[in-house]
Amino acid sequence: MRALRTQLDIFEHDPARLADANRVAAETALRDVQFSAAERQERHDYYLGEALRLEALARQCQPAPARRRRTTRQTGATPR
Repeated sequence: MRALRTQLDIFEHDPARLADANRVAAETALRDVQFSAAERQERHDYYLGEALRLEALARQCQPAPARRRRTTRQTGATPR
């Protein structure tokens, strides 16, 4: 099976880390002198929007709660 080029690695592409990187890029975009003021603001808004989207995704990706462990008295199948 061939991996898709658009599929992201779950460890290197953590939504929370990407959101932080986009926030830094948004602040940097305001100081980039090679763009006009309108372009700087447009880039800032884009990066900030991406950061908000990724933060919302990170909130949905919270780890599942740990499973309950059996007590020492329980043996075999558990009743439903």
